[in-house]
Amino acid sequence: MRGPRWFGFVVAALLAASCVRQGGGADGSSPADALDGRDFVSTRVLEGGEERRLVPGTRIELSFSHGELSARAGCNIIGAGYRVEDGVLRLVGDASMTEMGCDPERHEQDAWLAGFLGSAPRVELEGPRLTLSTGGTEIRLLDREVAEPDLPLAGTAWVLETIVEEGVASSVPTGLEATLGIRDGRIGGFDGCNEWGARLISSEGGVLVLGRVSQTTIACTGAAAELERDVMAVVGAGRIAYEIDGSTLVLRDDRRELHFRGEPATAG
Repeated sequence: MRGPRWFGFVVAALLAASCVRQGGGADGSSPADALDGRDFVSTRVLEGGEERRLVPGTRIELSFSHGELSARAGCNIIGAGYRVEDGVLRLVGDASMTEMGCDPERHEQDAWLAGFLGSAPRVELEGPRLTLSTGGTEIRLLDREVAEPDLPLAGTAWVLETIVEEGVASSVPTGLEATLGIRDGRIGGFDGCNEWGARLISSEGGVLVLGRVSQTTIACTGAAAELERDVMAVVGAGRIAYEIDGSTLVLRDDRRELHFRGEPATAG
């Protein structure tokens, strides 16, 4: 079986509200307009003036789009409508959180971020820098386009993190790995069971066009076979829609999305 699936549930802590203040963008636009369409990643978190240590390997991620806020603290995704009033971020309507099976430390960090966002934090936006603060807690963030420019498709080591099938997301099973890389006109990787590869004919217009895909012939069962099926259903299609956003590569077919996390490939 795959990793734990995500289910929506209402997060009551996100619906709290309080009164605070804030200003607009430097160009006179409203704060909500200045945030819309932007993604931010944390650079520092303070509590009472002291550094709050996040779980190793995690950070705070916030995305604002058409009045919807999406937030992550290393495990689940928090979602809610939002508006900015008098310098304060206020959540609108029912908020939700995915439900992934993560370790207790990351679950606790999710709950902490949910409570923080639901407490109507003050918003300060200066160019690429966003600061949210309330009750002695301050989260400093940087626009992701500045902090984390898009990685190149070729020359990056891509590791599969999430599979989305017909709107339901699941993590790669523990102990398994699927990878992808492009080099010298070829694309290939590991599908959780077998090595695969093909000639990369084109990557123009957000579409990968592959030649005939070949694989090794190890016979796998269980979770490894399921992972192989999902990966090859996409990469074996020959024409694959793709999108890169920062360090994330998404491959899509009619039913599935494969979400990869990228790291610059090492030389050699």
